[in-house]
Amino acid sequence: MKSLSPIFAVLLALSAGLAFADAQAGERRVVRTNGQGGGSATQLERHAGPRGSLQRGRVMVADGQGNASAARGASRSRSDDGSRQSERSLSATGSQGSSLQSNASLTYTAESGLSQSRSTSLTNAATGNSVQGSTSYSRDGGLTRSVACQDASGASIACPSR
Repeated sequence: MKSLSPIFAVLLALSAGLAFADAQAGERRVVRTNGQGGGSATQLERHAGPRGSLQRGRVMVADGQGNASAARGASRSRSDDGSRQSERSLSATGSQGSSLQSNASLTYTAESGLSQSRSTSLTNAATGNSVQGSTSYSRDGGLTRSVACQDASGASIACPSR
């Protein structure tokens, strides 16, 4: 099977941790093997305190022949002062080896208001070309975006038009 992304390893560790979570935490864990060295797993969830925290995770792996894998992760929290934070991750690899990774965070505090950031990276396995994009927003800095494309050797190239 193709090597899995770091988020996949993190979610597997999270699933092991949630397997031993206390009885009051909501959770679900499913693992299935396909008999050919591969399998699929896992959707997780955990809750805490009144209006406090939430953690989620989802991992799927296909057939043991390297044909697909995907992972997601999320974490949310809220403090007594009303501040909130949310983080999400997504990682996927297609059957031909092309990949996607995306990470996002959102924070709200009374002092600084809402701030958000997202970074995404796509890689075409056939060409080795990749695109990296990021977006961020804050009350003081406004909205900023950037996009950069590279060929397989890491040299900058023109990004494809929409």
